[in-house]
Amino acid sequence: MEEKIEIKPVNRGKRPFFFDDPAIDQLIAIIMAMSGELSVLYDRVDTIERLLETNGGLKRKDIEKFRPSQEIEDERNVRRNEYLARLFKIITDEKTNLTPHDKMRDYSNLMKELDKT
Repeated sequence: MEEKIEIKPVNRGKRPFFFDDPAIDQLIAIIMAMSGELSVLYDRVDTIERLLETNGGLKRKDIEKFRPSQEIEDERNVRRNEYLARLFKIITDEKTNLTPHDKMRDYSNLMKELDKT
């Protein structure tokens, strides 16, 4: 029987804000959470499609046991990077037109990190 591991959330202080209106930061946080879930779903669908092609059928345990090869991981990483580029296109295209304020340096550093992926 597998031991259940429980991770307790840690309070790390106030959430940083990058925009003048905190509602925009909240909206972006929601969109990012949903985008992460969608990316996981893409990987799961990819797993199901690969197992169906290979086995002609599948069981839930087959999906849970599947471990992608490095080649599959590389393909998925390309898809993830393209997905992030589409997701952030409006921000990266218009980042020079944003109104600077005291948190803009943090935002710019975030965008630079995203450009590296």
